[in-house]
Amino acid sequence: MHQLVFARDRRNLFHIRLQNSTTKIGRSARCDVVLTDPEISREHAAIFHSEGQYLLKQQGQGSIQVNGSEQSSHVLKLGDKFQIGPWEAEFQTFENSNPSLDATQVTRGEAPVTQAVAGGRRGYVLRHMKVVVQRANETPKSYSLGNTALSVGADPKNDIVLDDSFTSSRHLKIVTENDEVWVCDLGSTNGTILGGIKIRHAQWDPDAIIKVGQCQLSLQESSSLKTVEPLITDRFFGMVGETPVMQKLYGELQQVGPTHATVLVLGESGVGKELVAQAVHALSTRASGPFVALNCGAISKELIESELFGHEKGAFTGAGRQHDGAFGQAKGGTLFLDEIGELPLDLQPKLLRVLENRTYRRVGGSEELNSDVRIVAATHRDLAELVRQKAFREDLFFRLFVLPLPVPRLRDHLDDIPLLTETFLKEFSPTGAKPLTVDASQKLRNHPYPGNVRELRNVILRASLMARGKQIEAADIVFPDNFNEAGQDDVLLFQGIERLEEMEKKLILQSLVAHKWNKAQAAQSLGIAKSTLFSKIKLYQLEQNRSA
Repeated sequence: MHQLVFARDRRNLFHIRLQNSTTKIGRSARCDVVLTDPEISREHAAIFHSEGQYLLKQQGQGSIQVNGSEQSSHVLKLGDKFQIGPWEAEFQTFENSNPSLDATQVTRGEAPVTQAVAGGRRGYVLRHMKVVVQRANETPKSYSLGNTALSVGADPKNDIVLDDSFTSSRHLKIVTENDEVWVCDLGSTNGTILGGIKIRHAQWDPDAIIKVGQCQLSLQESSSLKTVEPLITDRFFGMVGETPVMQKLYGELQQVGPTHATVLVLGESGVGKELVAQAVHALSTRASGPFVALNCGAISKELIESELFGHEKGAFTGAGRQHDGAFGQAKGGTLFLDEIGELPLDLQPKLLRVLENRTYRRVGGSEELNSDVRIVAATHRDLAELVRQKAFREDLFFRLFVLPLPVPRLRDHLDDIPLLTETFLKEFSPTGAKPLTVDASQKLRNHPYPGNVRELRNVILRASLMARGKQIEAADIVFPDNFNEAGQDDVLLFQGIERLEEMEKKLILQSLVAHKWNKAQAAQSLGIAKSTLFSKIKLYQLEQNRSA
C-alpha cells in the first residue's frame, strides 16, 4: 500500500494512507485531507486511483509544484514530492502495522476512510496512559486507556460520554494495539480535529490534542501524574502558607511541574501567579534554562508582537538592531505569559501557530525559527466568558487549557496571615522587626483583601515604615480602601512618603545599612537579584548616602 508523508517547515507532521479511491486535499471540511492554511484552495488537489496507479491532479485555483516544477497533473512515482501552499508531501510505500484498524473495516457511507496519521512518539506504556477530557469551566475527567477500545460520543452508551451539542452520538473510537493509540472518526457531523488537522483515522501522538465539539481530549501518562502527597511545609518556592488549600497547591505543583504540558495559572490579581509559574519552571526538566516573563497586558498593541517573537533590524521605525523577543530569550526554558487574556485578538492566531507548529518568525523576517520553550500562561479573567464574547479565540483557549492550575485567594486561607505577616516583617526589617499588637493582628485578620497577598504585603510594608512606637499598633494598619479614615498625623506622614518608589528607596537603604553595604547579603534579605539591587542603587542614587 501507499502513503503520503506531509511535512511543514522541514518537519514531518503526519501521513495519509491512500486507498483505492479518490483522495481530496484542500481547505474545505469535506476534503479527505483538510489543510486550513488561507493560501490553500477549498479543493486544491485530488489523487485518483486507477489500475494500481495514483494520479495527482490540480483542482480549482490551486497550483501544485511537483519535484520543483509546476504541474496540473502527474502520475505519482515512489519518492515524488509535491508542494501545496506551505505543505510538502512525499509519495511512499508502507507496511500495514495495524491490521485491526485496516481502512476496509472503517467506512463512511460506502467510501473507505482515509487515514491521517500524526507521526508519532514511541516508547510509552499503554497501561500507564489515560484519556483526559476537558471542557471550559468543568472539572477534567480521566479514563483509563489500557489495552482496549473506547467509544466517544453524546450517546450515554459510549465509554466516554460528551454532553456537547456539537458532538455526534457515535463520534469516534480510540483503539490501542502494539503500544500504539489510534483514533477513528465514525462519520461524525462536525469532524474530529487531531493536532489542528481534521482526520478520519489517525495515530494519536501523546503530544497532540484532539478537539471534539467544545471538548478537548489529551493523552497523558498516569505514572507521571499520579497522586503525590503534598509537602508538609509552610514555604514552597517563594510561596508562604501552611493551610490545607496551600498544601493542596504545593501538591498539584509537584504533579504538574515535571510534565511537559502547557500550564494555565488561574487566579485573582495579587495571589502570586508568577511565583506559581516560577515553581513550575523550577520543578521541570527545564529548570537549568531561562525563565522569561512577559505581561501581555502591560505592553502596547504596537509593540507586543515584537516583544513576543522579536524583530529584524530595520523591521520598523526605531528597530536599530535585531531583537530576539521572549520566545528567543526563553529558548531551552520556560516562557511565562502573564495576563494572557489581554493578548490582542489579531495576534492570537500567531501565538496559536507557534504552540501548534513550534515555529515562529521575527517581525520583518522570513526565517522559520524553532520554538524550544514550555508555556506557562496566567490570567485573572474568565477566558471561557471571553470566548463566548468573541474576545478570545476558542482554539487558543483549548490549546492553553491543558493543565489548569487555580491559585487560592487570600480570603480563602486567612489563617496564613500571621505566617505571611511574620515573613514580610523579617524581609522589611532584617535586623529586628517590630511585633504586632493583638489588636493589629486581629485587624489584619478581619480584612477581606480584594488585592490578596500583594495587598497584605504593601500594608505590612507601610506599617513597618510608619510605626513610631516599639510595636505596630492597629492604627498603623491602614488599608487602601480606608486611607481617608487615617488621622491627621498619618496624612502628614504620607505627604513625606507619597509614592511606593520612595518606600522602596527607604527599604533598600535600610537593608544596605543593616548589612554594612554588603550588597549580596542585602539583596538576599530583600528577596531580589543582585543585578536588580545594583540597578535600584543607581536609580535612587543611594551611593551618595553611604558614609565614608
